[in-house]
Amino acid sequence: MLYLPQVFASQERSSDKNIRYIFLISFLLGYFDLFSQNLVPNPSFEENIDFSHPNLKTWHKVQNSDTPDYFNLGAYHPQNNVFKDFMGGTLAKTGDGFVGIFCYRLNPDRNVKNIREFIETVLITPLEKDSLYKVSFSICPDIESNITVKNFGVYFSPTALQLEKDNRIFSLKPQIEFSFYFPDSTKNWISLQAFYKANGDEKYIALGNFKPDKSTKFKNLKSIRQKGKAKKWDLVPGEKAAYYYIDDVEISKVRLTENIQAVSELKYELKEDTFNINDIKIDTAIILSNIVFDFNKYDLLPQSLMEINKLYHLMITNPGIRIRLEGHTDNMGGYLFNLQLSLKRVESVAGYLIEKGINADRLEFAGYSYTIPIATNQTEEGRRLNRRVAFKLLEK
Repeated sequence: MLYLPQVFASQERSSDKNIRYIFLISFLLGYFDLFSQNLVPNPSFEENIDFSHPNLKTWHKVQNSDTPDYFNLGAYHPQNNVFKDFMGGTLAKTGDGFVGIFCYRLNPDRNVKNIREFIETVLITPLEKDSLYKVSFSICPDIESNITVKNFGVYFSPTALQLEKDNRIFSLKPQIEFSFYFPDSTKNWISLQAFYKANGDEKYIALGNFKPDKSTKFKNLKSIRQKGKAKKWDLVPGEKAAYYYIDDVEISKVRLTENIQAVSELKYELKEDTFNINDIKIDTAIILSNIVFDFNKYDLLPQSLMEINKLYHLMITNPGIRIRLEGHTDNMGGYLFNLQLSLKRVESVAGYLIEKGINADRLEFAGYSYTIPIATNQTEEGRRLNRRVAFKLLEK
């Protein structure tokens, strides 16, 4: 179970169902601001990777049949013009290097089925038992993908997988699984994040879709054809494929900070029907409309706590549900800056929920930068509305 120590001063319930919170706040993400070093070697893939000659000391493939692709668009790298003649032209999220893998490919007529690729690396140091870690990475679909899948897992193990028989991969149960449709935009990266409490024997991490074809959920995409460019994959009509680029993988230990100060005290009536579970559809965005952020900031303001406590009440009264928190920004500033900012904003909300006792394995996060506005960015009011956090129900 993924809990953080309770640091809130008091929580009292009276007969009229008023709840009194004396909450501690600095940035209110302050308790997540201190992360130790990233335990992933070559996390943004800037150092060259040769997947055809596995090196268990760095990134390598998992199955004998895997053929993950390494890209590096650096000026002096021999692969720097890899997209010159082909469709796509994807840029790395940061730096010049990134990796691409098939997460799904199916064509029964060609006996193409259960096609998966995985990447794995040894961690710089093993995870410490009962410690809480942030696990994050960024992802972008290739322009030729004609579906987006709903399953992507992170698997920790004490030894390298190195599987000779491909079907063995589907017997593994990833400790973290992002159970939502991956982005359908081939132009922008998004960042995904979860928290994980370690067992103490984790030395390797593997990424990919661990579900077989029959268990993988997907939806169709309209693949884009670029004139004058060749296709990279030999897909034929009727063949389904999802190919994703991966960048910026991070695993870092979460530490609490003592730099927290009490700044406010709230009283409000928490109604049992604040969010009605029966009215919420799976995978439908519910905006937490009263969560407020200052421009270019991710620290929660005091007036946001009432709205977050409505979500907290939903989760404690429905212990079987899982949610995804989604962060969004206005379009002031660069895309990557806002991508990080949008993720920090959902970290703020998640941090509050975990501090109050919600298991971290019931939460996953995604940052979308400014790619999904709900109002115009031409006015201050519109930009304020776009600086938001929403949640989606993943499981009831």
